[in-house]
Amino acid sequence: MLDRLRRDRDERRRRIALQGMRRREQLLRPGYKVWGYTNDFAKGFLVTRAPTTVGPQRWVDEALGSWHIRRDPVLEHAAARSASAAVLVLGHAFDDGGAGTRHRVAERLLRAADAPGGETAQTAALDEAVTWLSGRYVVLVARGDRLDAWGDPLATRSLYWRRGDHGVALASHSALLAELAGGLDSSRLRWVLDHPDYRSPAGRWLPGLITPHDGVGQIYANQRLTVEGTAVTGERFFPAADRAELTTQEAGERFVDDLRRQIRSWIDVSPVTVLTLTAGRDSRAILEAGLPDLQAADALTMTYHPFHFARKSTYDDMLSAGRISAAAGLPHLGIDVAPMKPGSAMARLYGATFPAWQRYANLANALYLHSPAKASTIFGVGGAIITGMWRDTSDRHLRPELLAAKYTDSAFHRDPQLHEELARWMDHTGFSVDRLRGYDFYDLYHWEHRMTKWGGAGYAEYDLATTPAPVLSSRRLLVAALSLPKPQRESAEVYRFAAGLVDADA
Repeated sequence: MLDRLRRDRDERRRRIALQGMRRREQLLRPGYKVWGYTNDFAKGFLVTRAPTTVGPQRWVDEALGSWHIRRDPVLEHAAARSASAAVLVLGHAFDDGGAGTRHRVAERLLRAADAPGGETAQTAALDEAVTWLSGRYVVLVARGDRLDAWGDPLATRSLYWRRGDHGVALASHSALLAELAGGLDSSRLRWVLDHPDYRSPAGRWLPGLITPHDGVGQIYANQRLTVEGTAVTGERFFPAADRAELTTQEAGERFVDDLRRQIRSWIDVSPVTVLTLTAGRDSRAILEAGLPDLQAADALTMTYHPFHFARKSTYDDMLSAGRISAAAGLPHLGIDVAPMKPGSAMARLYGATFPAWQRYANLANALYLHSPAKASTIFGVGGAIITGMWRDTSDRHLRPELLAAKYTDSAFHRDPQLHEELARWMDHTGFSVDRLRGYDFYDLYHWEHRMTKWGGAGYAEYDLATTPAPVLSSRRLLVAALSLPKPQRESAEVYRFAAGLVDADA
């Protein structure tokens, strides 16, 4: 009798465990099982003056003042309206309250748009409000004939624009603007990618004002885009105050507090949380800062590696990350970044969304096949802003030729046409020593140029597969790190603070 009761109890426990496993298995389904290769232009949007049918049929339509919006219903959004202004937040925006606050952001921005003092005061209030938002988003504010747009701190949600025969249009993907125009050339892109002197083992990316389609502009990190009639202007709104220097204790506390807040905010977004983990210090710092929250959320870690390249450094990353993840008590996924098969369903989906520039197609394919689709997938992209992208910063004469040499160490950096392109970018973004207000131009060049062009393009590809979660896309976090002197930043003092190691060296 006792044996029978024991067996029944054990069987009930096993069944309960199996039910939990199956529920979890459903939550971890990858993109191809959730969307079935039908989600082209995933989490995208298109903003036009008049209604249009450009974009996938599944998209929904709405109005923002006098503007027409088409968007993927999967894209998170929040709107607020008054008699004089309309606000639309596309994507995930968090205020300084952290998790659970993103639904109040649109109302907060509307209060800024309706601030007393007229249009100039309202724009200044909006700039200030947007400055301290974090996450991955585009903010649109319509006031009469004027439309203002801001991206997130690292420009991880791209925003493209074009002035055409029917006025100005904005979109998440340059290919949507090309379709709206009835086709656009990509000769400027081809000049870069096919340049005989351009070599980059880490993948090529586009310099200056060049985008995947000619005649298409882009909003850059720390820039506000304003559309009035057919005029389009960009204005730098950050930094608005001079750089201040902090002690390691002050900077470390601010950095870690905000990093924890970002992790909790992204955990709140999706039923599953995945941390992309390598042997590097960026992702490990995220793990160490948010470990209790990640454990409480039953988070996973994930490392990707092309198994057909046995000697790739990502293989060592995967092995090291597996051990780190086991020590943290978190399950670990290893993903094979295999070549995407030409003619496959994923190749058609990817090619339709990115017809001009196929950047990291194999990684997008691997995530679509293996990464949990209903997840906040945390990436530590942007860490080089914190610790410094370039070790040699001795040349303090800011000029296009210097930026070209930092853009690429290949012979391409000597091309006069590249210098002209970067000079136009500097003028367009107000990239000058005076406008950077004491921040090192090397740091903000990586932040504003590379993150906008290289980082933003990558996140758009990952949108097909999951919800990318850039936890470092926060000016509070970045300003705290940049408040330290260069030697302390290069030694990753804020990361050591997150790991509790700073006192040991004091």
